[in-house]
Amino acid sequence: MKYAKSVIVSLLIFFPVFFSSGQDTGRQISFNQGDLILVPEGEFLMGSPESELWRETDEVLHRVRLDSFYLSPYEVTQEEYERILGENPSHFRGANLPVENVSWYDAVEFCNALSRKFHLQPAYRIQGKEVFWDRDADGYRLPTEAEWEYACRAGTDTPFYQGDAVAAEDVNYFGYYPYTVEDHYFSRYQMETPPGVYRETTVPVDSFEPNAWGFYNMHGNVSEWCFDLYGEYETGNVQNPSGSSKGVLRVTRGGGWNDFAKHLRSAYRSATPPGDRFYSRGFRLARKAE
Repeated sequence: MKYAKSVIVSLLIFFPVFFSSGQDTGRQISFNQGDLILVPEGEFLMGSPESELWRETDEVLHRVRLDSFYLSPYEVTQEEYERILGENPSHFRGANLPVENVSWYDAVEFCNALSRKFHLQPAYRIQGKEVFWDRDADGYRLPTEAEWEYACRAGTDTPFYQGDAVAAEDVNYFGYYPYTVEDHYFSRYQMETPPGVYRETTVPVDSFEPNAWGFYNMHGNVSEWCFDLYGEYETGNVQNPSGSSKGVLRVTRGGGWNDFAKHLRSAYRSATPPGDRFYSRGFRLARKAE
């Protein structure tokens, strides 16, 4: 298993500092030096047009309106995760690499623990395997699938926020398999974006250039957990959607270091068991706007 047009310009507003990474990558990353970016309310077309190459049938194009929200420009790092939960489950080790090998439940637990540390109201009430989201809580949470795509697109309606294709020099993915390579099997090195490097590992969360709204690695590096249960999109105009009302699979977005480029598209959806852990899957943080 596996959405796009914004009509508003992003306003970048920063949130207070918490702690910074000990790994030197030319810039220190933290929840506050990286800061959360305020994404203003707006509308966009979620999903993909039928003309988009390699689109999936679950990417039905529909209009979505979102209230403003905060989102981290970076994926959660291993140092941040270990400081809060006291462990580092990651396969690839590095303080400023994204934490991976985390389940959806692990991500939810981290959000609540971080909220408590900074005296915020936890966003989630957890009863065994049931998790309930308090939308009024001011604590940390996972973005919804719609929030994720809105922030990823940053006003674009192309398959990737970089345009119609992505190069391995600019995105961490399975670089041997660029977008539309299936259509250029015998001429792949004559493609506008030919095959490139395959790093076979994650990279620091501040790698490459951010999108127009300041978000890093929305395509590639690690796929990212969203709050939503996976299911068919609602039809018509939708306000602040948060996923299917039934189901067991949770949505992940963005693709990882080992994914083909077609699975990094802004509209591409993955459905994943919430207890599943994998070394190309992590998450980033969101918060309710004040």
